[in-house]
Amino acid sequence: LSEIFMPPAPITAPVMSLTPEPRGVLSSQPSVLGMGHAPPGAPGEFSLQQLQQRPPEKVERKELPPEHQSLKTSFEKLLQRCSLSATDLKTKRKLEKAAQRLECLYDKLCQGTLSPHVLAGLHEVARCVDAGDFEQGLAVHAQVVARSSFSEVSSFMLVLKAVLSIAQKLHTETREPPAVT
Repeated sequence: LSEIFMPPAPITAPVMSLTPEPRGVLSSQPSVLGMGHAPPGAPGEFSLQQLQQRPPEKVERKELPPEHQSLKTSFEKLLQRCSLSATDLKTKRKLEKAAQRLECLYDKLCQGTLSPHVLAGLHEVARCVDAGDFEQGLAVHAQVVARSSFSEVSSFMLVLKAVLSIAQKLHTETREPPAVT
């Protein structure tokens, strides 16, 4: 008994049918997009090489509803002002990444998947941003996050907080000290 036990290979593809197919049926099926036949029970998927050779498909995003355009305008202006005021490279990179991550918010606005509570909170944050009251914007942000489901806001609220914090810091740094009398 010097044989070494070798466990069977794990199942890495879903079983397509529970009833066995006759051998003739499998070999007579036409290949999809020039692909070879998949082993019995394996799904006929593209190989990694075939996926890499295909040109990327452009996904068209719905247009941002007019009632939410002000959010994008406010947040993009804030990002731009912060980028112009930031002096260190680390902060500039954070702001660039934030701009990319805020696209998740704009996608959700286009899809109409945000709850009325989150929408109202975002509009209030935008009003605070437009008024330059970043402390109040952070307070509203905290209230929205506390009352929302994580799955609804996780893709954009953290980055929005980071931008508000950077704005508050830059605003505080650029404010002139009060005149001493």
